[in-house]
Amino acid sequence: MMIQGCAGKKMNECLFPRAEDSYVGDVMALSTEKGVYLNYLYETDNNGVGYHPIHQFYTRNFVSFEDKGQVLAYSEEMEAPDLAVGTGSFIIDDAGTYHCFYTGHNGYYEEYGLDKECLMHATSKDNKTYTKDTENIIHAPEGYSTEDFRDPQVLRTDDGYMMLVGARKENGNESAIICYRSDDLKNWKFEGDLYTNKDLYFMECPDLFKMGNHYYLTFSWNNVVYYRMSDSINGPWETPKIDTFDGNGFYAAKTCEYKGKRYLIGFLDRKKRESDRLPYTWAGNLLVYELKELEDGTLGVAMPEEYINYFDKQIFEAESVKDESELGNVPESCRLTFELEMENEGKSEIIFNNAEKNEEYRITIDNGEDKITYDAYPNEQSMSLKAGVKYQVDVVVEKDITVVYVNGEKALSNRIYSAVGADWKVRLQGASINNLKIYGRKGIL
Repeated sequence: MMIQGCAGKKMNECLFPRAEDSYVGDVMALSTEKGVYLNYLYETDNNGVGYHPIHQFYTRNFVSFEDKGQVLAYSEEMEAPDLAVGTGSFIIDDAGTYHCFYTGHNGYYEEYGLDKECLMHATSKDNKTYTKDTENIIHAPEGYSTEDFRDPQVLRTDDGYMMLVGARKENGNESAIICYRSDDLKNWKFEGDLYTNKDLYFMECPDLFKMGNHYYLTFSWNNVVYYRMSDSINGPWETPKIDTFDGNGFYAAKTCEYKGKRYLIGFLDRKKRESDRLPYTWAGNLLVYELKELEDGTLGVAMPEEYINYFDKQIFEAESVKDESELGNVPESCRLTFELEMENEGKSEIIFNNAEKNEEYRITIDNGEDKITYDAYPNEQSMSLKAGVKYQVDVVVEKDITVVYVNGEKALSNRIYSAVGADWKVRLQGASINNLKIYGRKGIL
């Protein structure tokens, strides 16, 4: 199957893949020594009664991808608990068997006496075709909603396996990430709440991992990815001052470790009617960040290091910019890089002017507001930005996707349709830029 917007032969070279005529939903990565299998909910604009089979990309470097197609189908029986498939996770046991734990969802559940959501299990010997175990289904424990019970994430621990599940308590207006334990991936014991939250209706796609001396818990809600931190795998969980990584277009992200690095992998939504002025709607293109543990123990997101060699031809250079610099019509696949220093109340704007569409939008890094913002349909990411500090900024562009990475700390991803074919410029106020360069790709400029 062709990967939309990519080029290549056996492996399709691109940074933000999606299969042709479809979109990437929640991603469930499975890392191996040879590569990463990026399983995801397959979304189209013509879903039927059943929907969201799990499809799979494969990559060895996050800059080229192979489409492996479908690995798990939704049921075609109206009374089946997985008439629709929801998020889960993949893991390999010690015998080499692949396990998929996933959400079974049935919107017609009342007609058939089912729970609306439950946890299901499938296995495979080849990671190509999975066999469902419909005899062993996990239902919501007593006291938790059967309508909001989903997204199992299975992890190895020192003494077996741990499963995190997004849940909602029937009393108390409280969302929860609950925990199960198992020795064999078959028999699961409910152990109660790992973390609860009264501010968010639900915490989707939970994940848990250790970096350095801390444990980190990630989850998503309402188009935002959040995290918490602790000294123990069991909590208590501390909320950092800025508890997000990106704005409100990057969603449903979970992590995997590959070749000694940990990556945060989700999707960048598409826009309704492909209009920059409209809000995001669910599913889009796969988006990968490299996770960094910062000096204070909080987490940062960075441009994957592999992108540096991917863009292998310098096409523009400005040693310094004080006020404004015209960048011209940049390639549809490129990387801008520069060093930014701001005064108090300083800001840097990247402006896209599309004369054909009569549209002009901007991404702003502003230390007066301590934010990275985009102004077509408001999108922002908070970040502590100090005067007199030099920040490394990278901007990666691939067609209508633009991602700004600031100093390996925060990012802002956007789908900007009018940026394609636009004239770009940078404008500064109380700020300066050094070593501004643009890199494209040899042979496709």
